[in-house]
Amino acid sequence: MQRQPTTSSLLRRLNRSAVVDLIRTEGVASPSSLAERLNISLPTVMRVIEDLIAEDLVAYDGFDETSRGRPRARIKFRGAAHAIIGIEAGKGEFYGAVANLEGVVQTEMHETADDDGERNFEKLVGLIRRLMAAPRPRGQTIRGIGIGLPSIVRQPAGEVVLTLGLGWHDMPLRARLSEHFQMPIIVENGRNLAAVGEWGFGAGRGADSVVSLSIGPGAGAGVVIDGKLYGGHSHAAGELGWYLDDPLLTGRPFEHLGDKQSLRFFGIPEQATKMLEEANTQYAAGKLTLAAVTDRQVDKIAPVVTELLDYATMAVGSVAAFMNPEIIVLAGRVVGGGDLVLDVLRHRLKGNVYDPPRLVIGALGHRDIVLGAVRLVLDATTLNPADSLVMAD
Repeated sequence: MQRQPTTSSLLRRLNRSAVVDLIRTEGVASPSSLAERLNISLPTVMRVIEDLIAEDLVAYDGFDETSRGRPRARIKFRGAAHAIIGIEAGKGEFYGAVANLEGVVQTEMHETADDDGERNFEKLVGLIRRLMAAPRPRGQTIRGIGIGLPSIVRQPAGEVVLTLGLGWHDMPLRARLSEHFQMPIIVENGRNLAAVGEWGFGAGRGADSVVSLSIGPGAGAGVVIDGKLYGGHSHAAGELGWYLDDPLLTGRPFEHLGDKQSLRFFGIPEQATKMLEEANTQYAAGKLTLAAVTDRQVDKIAPVVTELLDYATMAVGSVAAFMNPEIIVLAGRVVGGGDLVLDVLRHRLKGNVYDPPRLVIGALGHRDIVLGAVRLVLDATTLNPADSLVMAD
């Protein structure tokens, strides 16, 4: 495929995005330090800063008196001046939040869901309207809306392929929501947003490549490479459940967890994760050794716990071997196993996967998807400022 030339318009947008990201990361920076760090000219940086000041994304914050020679102006990120609405749509419930661009959640709301697609769409619209109407800091604007859900999403149309429990099949969700809300709207797979959230605000912050892997119910992953969300050829990257839950592909069934159909559509049984939590409690108290968990022949723990750890090992090992990420962030019910899960996985990966990634438990908890929406909408509207229609308080 022939590479398209970089246009001056695209270059300006890339410069904008890079400047915003560095100021956001540093909190405060000088124009000259931005030019040095990003290897772009000072006049270019100044033009970008002027545009960002006009959008109220950054502001001057005095001078750096500690710098050598002439004091340098300081530029600060105005993250609290803007907010984004993030929604997690899942089986049985919508969870919504208003958060500013610094990742501070200001308002949270819940709405029940059922299996009727049209009724759920109206509930979603109503939830977004209530979040918009919630009290916000004076003058704060809403920059956009981000929605994460358990489905492959066709991009850039934002079309939902299939959501179990919500009644959406080939649903043009982004287009339909755009009829109600005149602002940037992003619809994404929930695990993708979780990965962006942990990379931007949580356990993966500062890393070049992060995978957010959720196990229980089901298994799914979101992938961030070099600061960019990776969706794959058909926007189905990270759909591990289709592989792990199929004995034809893995070469083994998980008899204690359920058959192929129950695993895929209902996920890992709650009783299995409760047993994992109990095993972790014993492990933390010194009543259970790592050897007992890694040796399948011993019966010191219930077979279902061993099988659940095998399931997690296949998921983590596959991601580690094929993606070679810097960090794998674990989420979902499996994190109830705490140190037991982390130690077992580290033990199994060591010497069996080249340069194993750092394994950590997610830092954002149930907010990972909505905070991923914050970061993704910020990136999208920074790169394409013409789309940044905002609502003032």
